[in-house]
Amino acid sequence: MSSSLSFRGLALALVFGLFFMSGFAALLYQVIWQRLLVFYTGSDTVSISLIVTAFMSGLGLGYLAGGTLSDRVQPRTNLLFFVGAEAGIMLFAAASKFILYDFLYISAPRFGNQPGLVYAVVFAILLVPTFLMGFSLPALSKAFRFDSGTEQARYISLLYFINTLGAAVGAFVTGFFLVRLFGFDRSLWVGVAANGLCAVAALLVGVWYHRSATDNEPKTDHHNPAGAVTGLRLTPTLLAWSGHYLLSGMAALSLELIWFRMLETGIKSVSLTFSVLLATYLGSMAMGTVLGAWLLRQHWLRSPVRRERLFLWAQVLLYTYTALSVALFVGLIDRLDGLRFVFDYFRSSEPVLSFRLSWFTYGLMPLFLLALPTFLMGLSFALSQSLVQDRYDETGRKVGWLQFVNIVGSALGAWWVTWLGFPLLGTATLFAVVASAGFVYVLLLYVRRHLRAVYVAIPALVLLLCVLALPGNDRFWQVMNGVSTAKEIIFDENESGVSVIKLAPDQQSGDVFVNGLGQSGLPYYTDEVHTLLGTLPVLIHPNPRRVAVIGLGSAGTAHGIGSRPETQQIDCFEIVSNQATVLTSYANRANDSTVRSVLTDPRMRLIIRDGRFALSQQPDLYDVIEADALRPTSAYSGNLYSREYFELLRSRLRPGGYAVTWCPTPRIRATFRQVFRYTVYTDELVLIGSTTPITLNWDTIYRRAAHPFTRRYHQQAHIDLKNILARYQPHTSTETNRKNTLADINTDLFPRDEFNVLARYRN
Repeated sequence: MSSSLSFRGLALALVFGLFFMSGFAALLYQVIWQRLLVFYTGSDTVSISLIVTAFMSGLGLGYLAGGTLSDRVQPRTNLLFFVGAEAGIMLFAAASKFILYDFLYISAPRFGNQPGLVYAVVFAILLVPTFLMGFSLPALSKAFRFDSGTEQARYISLLYFINTLGAAVGAFVTGFFLVRLFGFDRSLWVGVAANGLCAVAALLVGVWYHRSATDNEPKTDHHNPAGAVTGLRLTPTLLAWSGHYLLSGMAALSLELIWFRMLETGIKSVSLTFSVLLATYLGSMAMGTVLGAWLLRQHWLRSPVRRERLFLWAQVLLYTYTALSVALFVGLIDRLDGLRFVFDYFRSSEPVLSFRLSWFTYGLMPLFLLALPTFLMGLSFALSQSLVQDRYDETGRKVGWLQFVNIVGSALGAWWVTWLGFPLLGTATLFAVVASAGFVYVLLLYVRRHLRAVYVAIPALVLLLCVLALPGNDRFWQVMNGVSTAKEIIFDENESGVSVIKLAPDQQSGDVFVNGLGQSGLPYYTDEVHTLLGTLPVLIHPNPRRVAVIGLGSAGTAHGIGSRPETQQIDCFEIVSNQATVLTSYANRANDSTVRSVLTDPRMRLIIRDGRFALSQQPDLYDVIEADALRPTSAYSGNLYSREYFELLRSRLRPGGYAVTWCPTPRIRATFRQVFRYTVYTDELVLIGSTTPITLNWDTIYRRAAHPFTRRYHQQAHIDLKNILARYQPHTSTETNRKNTLADINTDLFPRDEFNVLARYRN
């Protein structure tokens, strides 16, 4: 008997190790595939939501199908199903760069203005790998049979723990190391190797197990022989648990989105932020699950009544702590002297990764807010499985069905928070709405007789006080932006992001922020860099009739680019749809006629879309195309500093047209020079490129700057254009570039500057 147990223990340990690698690979793929897909869909909120929904849809269908099929076959066959799933994922991953980038982005038809078709295309492409990922958990849940439902549930919980832990490690390692060292395409091969090892090792385990366990594993289930599986019995108990899994899926994805919006504003999102937060979220959930699996072996928790009571209290604590932690954080961060340095950081414009700040912003802050609630989510999974799994012949179908319902809830949560919650309620109110789900479980404690009527008021009152202690949206965003009073901030929040202007005490000037990152200054005469970026290219160009700007920001660059009387149309692409709303509010409060005139300029056409995506969709040609200044380490910034992006700009220029970019790093300069033979360079600020020689005649530039229209245009904004040009003239020169094949450049598949954030911000 002992040898049989040790044999099974070794087999289980091997399977757990393989499922860890499977989870690692799955998150590696999710991070990279999402990045590759945005080249096809765009990186705006609609597109990201479509990608996430398509990913979850495939997982849900895989859970559902895997649950049904796994109950029809023997444990050894389910282990072989896992082998097939890993092999299928491996094959897709090996071809995914070609499928998602070379074919879908480069060659496939575009449906950018038809979200339904975009979803259908992305869903169809991701269906195979995501279906197989979802299929693997139900298959493994029946790969071994245990004598009791509690032990079967504990085994499922351990599978969930190890897979989630692998996912957490995969999210962290992919962002911090793999992409930074190898780029997206080569990092995929790490996942391919992991899946390949899983498939081969699981096959060997299956063969070994088949040969050694003949006498230990029954060939048929005496309750329901293989092949005689009927539909899942939707009993009242299972329906009740289905309701919980639906609600918990909605709450989990809702909280993930809300927490991430809150934290990316405070942290000041860079390329690594998502990896840190996702690793914290998944890692804490994994720890909760493994604790739950351990508790199931404790004698005092053998009773289903006690397990149900602990489960319900865990839910109440989850929602109560969610509200309490946010209320405490926002209530104390600007009042405690020891945390003042964090509040001051929230006020600042630049991300900082020094140790003094990082241990708090990337460590304590996410842990304080996320760790306990997600830990309790994992614990609840283990406890719920122990209460659900009462028949071995239905194990796979119950796992598959409940995970499918959970995925449906997650999709609903993602969509309602994005499209209704953020624009209609705001982040702070959303915390209150989600935390209020805890009242359902307080009621269930009473209904299920785990709490006497006289005591029900205690947890309900505590939860109510925590919800009521949550700040309103005004107070919430004041604190998260490091300002003390309502007079200091103008903000607007919707599905696309949080747009903010932090005002000076005189209410006549301020700084523009988007999702916590400083963008530019107001009025325009305080920010000569954006004036130079917009104005210099059109002063050099002989006849800039039609121009484009990617990014509105403060509209300083758009203002500069419109300073020539010859300019007839200005197309401005902006991904954050509420940016113009905040600028209008600032113009009205500060009585800034210049900002108002830019936004109402009849030449201006504001296009709410990912600028790169919009340029790839439309055939329009321009005399000047410019990207407003974007930090090279910001998330997705690599899409606007890559060789392929500069090649796109080149294809959208009229003969003699100019492409313009900010040039904060030598690598951006090298990348740009590889695409454009003729360039004008102003010391780490402006790069202007063309396929034809650029004439840099300063007498002509000053003459154009002195044109009555141009002079009046800048004088109305109190901008001394002549002085700005004179200051930067000595640092501006023309260059003729030879074609080179430098390896150290930014490409779509290897955005080196974006993921070099640790080196850039280390101090």
